[in-house]
Amino acid sequence: MSAAKCLRIGLFVPTPYRDYNRVQSAIWIRALQMIEPLRAQGHQVYLNNPLLRYDVAIYHRGMMRKSLVFMHLLRRIAKRVYWDTCVDYFDEHEASSALQVRCSRAIAALADGVCVPSEGIAVGARRYSRNVFVMPDPIDLAHFAPARQGVNLDQPVIGWSGVAVKAGFLNQHAAFLDGRCRVICERPPKLDFAYDFVSWRHASFPEELRRCDLGFLPRALDTSYTVNNSSFKALVFAALGIPIIANALPSYRAMAQYYPAIAFLEDFGGDTADALIWLKTRNADPTQVRAAYDKALWARRLAHWVAA
Repeated sequence: MSAAKCLRIGLFVPTPYRDYNRVQSAIWIRALQMIEPLRAQGHQVYLNNPLLRYDVAIYHRGMMRKSLVFMHLLRRIAKRVYWDTCVDYFDEHEASSALQVRCSRAIAALADGVCVPSEGIAVGARRYSRNVFVMPDPIDLAHFAPARQGVNLDQPVIGWSGVAVKAGFLNQHAAFLDGRCRVICERPPKLDFAYDFVSWRHASFPEELRRCDLGFLPRALDTSYTVNNSSFKALVFAALGIPIIANALPSYRAMAQYYPAIAFLEDFGGDTADALIWLKTRNADPTQVRAAYDKALWARRLAHWVAA
């Protein structure tokens, strides 16, 4: 198959839902939102349809025994079968079990290639697959527009978004956040400081982000699960021209080459005040980062990879 050939592509996700508000973030970021740009290239793209024959099948997210069985079934209907995994399930950590690790290694070995969102996950994947493609979580430029105007870093409204269970790390910065933080997630987390809760909805997410002057994304970097996460949590702020303070995930460091308005706490001895002062000197123009993470760009690169 040549990269120029229009492909029949089957995307398979382990959920019957299509509503972005009802699926895991990796499903809508890496599968559902990629359907439109792949079709725009001329490819025929189908979702969860096992009744057709495909040039390429891509299975997303699953990492259990039933996922391994499903990969074998995809072999019967597709010339090539790929696996997209957004978490480092190649070693045990707080978000993986021994069973998930065994199944993930077997799935990677069975697949014609493995697609991952960060170089850190690619390191693990390459132990079990000779064909690994790093596709950072891409962004829909039409949805995440326009950019934030009039950022106020003197009295910033501070934003955090994510899954509520992961918000607890914010408590370590309670004094910095108290009374001026907007927490955007699916339910109110229990935190040790006053904050404004915003219910996460895909349609309103960009507008809620634009109500913030600063993205604040601290996290512990103590396991392969946390270290190897994708850049998307920071990318949504960067794509809107909102400055960011964060811990130095490798994917964030990689993103910083396209977006200089991100301060890493490690570079300031953990001092949020110094990081904020430094950010006032930085250019928060999102033009380069938007171009680098555009879902249309990554749809082309993905199609080239699976066709090679």
